Amino acid sequence: MFRSMIRLLKYLKYSPVNRHLSPEHPPATKEKLPSTMEGIENRLKEFFYNNEGLVIRPFKIKTYRNHKAFIAYIDGLVHMNSIEINVLKPLMKEDITQQLHYITSKTIADTLIAQVITSVNSFTVKMLDEAVFQLLKGSAIVFIEDSPTAIVVPSQNWETRSVAEPSAEAVVRGPREGFNEDLYTNITLIRRKVKNTKLKFEFITRGIYSNTELAICYIEGLADEKILKELKERIERMNIDAVLESGYIEEFIEDQPLSPFPTIGNTEKPDVVVGKILEGRIAILCDGTPFALTIPHLFIEHLQTGEDYYTRWTYASILRILRFFALFITTTLPAVYVAVQTFHQEIIPFKLFLSVASARDGIPFSSFTEAVMMIIIFELIKEAGIRMPKPVGEAISIVGAIVLGQATVEAGIASPLMVIVVALTAIAGFVVPALDEAILLSRVLLLVFASIVGFYGIVFGITMIFIYLCNLRSFGMEYLYALTPTYYKNFQDAYIRAPLWSIFIKKNAK
Repeated sequence: MFRSMIRLLKYLKYSPVNRHLSPEHPPATKEKLPSTMEGIENRLKEFFYNNEGLVIRPFKIKTYRNHKAFIAYIDGLVHMNSIEINVLKPLMKEDITQQLHYITSKTIADTLIAQVITSVNSFTVKMLDEAVFQLLKGSAIVFIEDSPTAIVVPSQNWETRSVAEPSAEAVVRGPREGFNEDLYTNITLIRRKVKNTKLKFEFITRGIYSNTELAICYIEGLADEKILKELKERIERMNIDAVLESGYIEEFIEDQPLSPFPTIGNTEKPDVVVGKILEGRIAILCDGTPFALTIPHLFIEHLQTGEDYYTRWTYASILRILRFFALFITTTLPAVYVAVQTFHQEIIPFKLFLSVASARDGIPFSSFTEAVMMIIIFELIKEAGIRMPKPVGEAISIVGAIVLGQATVEAGIASPLMVIVVALTAIAGFVVPALDEAILLSRVLLLVFASIVGFYGIVFGITMIFIYLCNLRSFGMEYLYALTPTYYKNFQDAYIRAPLWSIFIKKNAK
């Protein structure tokens, strides 16, 4: 039996290296630009079937030969005023021969970039597939007669959500700005907080069809080179049709993708990302999503918030201890209730026992069935509140909880004490929302064990979970680092938050 289980575990063992969801990336065409203007135009129309979105504007460059040219771009992705002012006007409205001493077809593109076109970051491309890729990114491209190169003019312009406070990470005191869906806006928010040349961004494109741009952010000298190298290798091995959100990346690069405990952090707040990279972590930004990933990620980080470092250390320490307590309550309270009701009634004070017994009088279900039923009802209400429009969702959450709770008690399906237990469990779970999935699974696991052997089952379940967490890794780092093994220094910024001057003085002393 044990051999069969071991073989099954080996079969299910996951390796991000071997996971492929789509065929290999097709090789680049490496096709050079056609030699004639008609050839270039025809090839572009073949790429953009039926000319959907593609705009081609022919014109003549005011040189001594009046070179024929045309500018191509995709409607809706470019800033029209920028193209008109920085490209078309200088090339068409001025006599360039007065500015240029010598110009040929081979050098015309580089010369125009150097002396005529006023748009910053312009550059040249020689391959057709590179030109098409830049068009899809929102650049305008100038093709010139007899020139072996084309001029790429970055002029991206599309509607983006403004920088606002993340609704899921609201703070009482601290920065209220959050990432949005534009990659370069998010990079700017980080650069504003870290004005240092050691702040590095490395760009990678993933997704066979989406060509989504990713940015790896770290501080040179603080980030571990081995972890950085491993991260790049895992991202390079990603073979997927499209990357629509950072969650796609997370599942490909994490050490234990089958684990319910997240080993990669995510946040919408630039100050949280900056705080982590200043500790030597690495951040991954993804175009099209406000959620940034951070690695390595430790279990203790689920019980910490960025606001801990903006408030008084005494109050922040109390809140951290409260989160530990809330985590224990939300995972074990239903199991403890079932264990006491089923196996350990003797530990209940006599008067309380009479009250509980009278409240359960007439309930047709066992404590275990009652607990499972109420947990499922609560999860349904929570999911409905999340998925519905915000005004309706709030009403469903409040009214649904009150009406169903009262109705189940009056109908004799559940006891009032069980409703209180599930309500406390839910409230405590909201204190640590990042562990929501892991908490639900742990809660059900402990509930099953408690229904079988009572407190012994709870102790056994907690021991199993703890052993499992001890074996988890996040890019090679122990998941329970700073919690185990326990040293005095761990108390400074793990279980409590010591004064900042105490933490930084000790760090600088090292």
